[in-house]
Amino acid sequence: MNGVGEMASRSAGLDAGVGAVGSKTLNVPSPLVLEAHFRGRILVVRPGGQLTPGTYERLRDGLVECAAEEPAAMVVDLASMRAATASLLTVFPTVCDRISDWPGVPLALAAAPPPLRTLLDSSAVPRFVPTYHSLSEALDDLEAAPRPRRHQMQLPCDPGSPRLARRLVEQSCHQWGIPGMVTDAVVIASELTENMVYHARSEGWLRLELRNDRLTVAVADADPIPPQLRVPGVRAVGGRGLVLVDKLSRTWGTASRPPQGKVVWAVLTVASRTRTRPTPSCGRPITEPSAAAAQYSLAN
Repeated sequence: MNGVGEMASRSAGLDAGVGAVGSKTLNVPSPLVLEAHFRGRILVVRPGGQLTPGTYERLRDGLVECAAEEPAAMVVDLASMRAATASLLTVFPTVCDRISDWPGVPLALAAAPPPLRTLLDSSAVPRFVPTYHSLSEALDDLEAAPRPRRHQMQLPCDPGSPRLARRLVEQSCHQWGIPGMVTDAVVIASELTENMVYHARSEGWLRLELRNDRLTVAVADADPIPPQLRVPGVRAVGGRGLVLVDKLSRTWGTASRPPQGKVVWAVLTVASRTRTRPTPSCGRPITEPSAAAAQYSLAN
């Protein structure tokens, strides 16, 4: 999916209740098949068949693909899956680690049948991935979890876009009560947006997301080529954007953006000492500006 707008459009007609609200089958070769469907905001993925060394990578990649749909959370329903050894279950912490920073989707396991539950309990998996006895228990817990705060803005391919990005970062950080994050987040958003304008030469979007102690800054563009981190020479002019991003962020990376393009994201750690009381927004979230407002911002 290409951002929250498209995700919302695909989910708009779905029932927000507990019943299945739409489904698809991913083409994962036998003997392991993945079925995925939404239950409210949460994507439930059910692997069916035997997890073996030969299907380990298919399950891993299939779950990562599901997370790219950017659901609020993802539950793996293990009722129809079998596994011979506990070592194969490391696929779940691996997926959890891969999707935790981007796209930032919480992962949980549920409804393992007795033989598989015994393997889970004998492994370290529950230390890294929340595990529930039933699917309903997992859904209830994830639905009750606080929702991340998110602002997103469309950005034109224009020299004024970095200024728009900086303004959104400043407003968001103050509104969310993390003014101490402004300086670093502004630098990262500005550098990533400049890459969008001057290297990708395309329009795109900026997304800010605050989840617990993590602030994610992400910029999407239409160029599929990932950026390369290179340390410029002492006399080089420019070329230090990603060096700054790497230095200021806890971690950063690139994800593909179908049908063509990429998302470059960076995660910053929000220390408790940087938090203040959030600024009231009067019920009006920060969204992308109107065309007239954008033209004014670019001109001033």
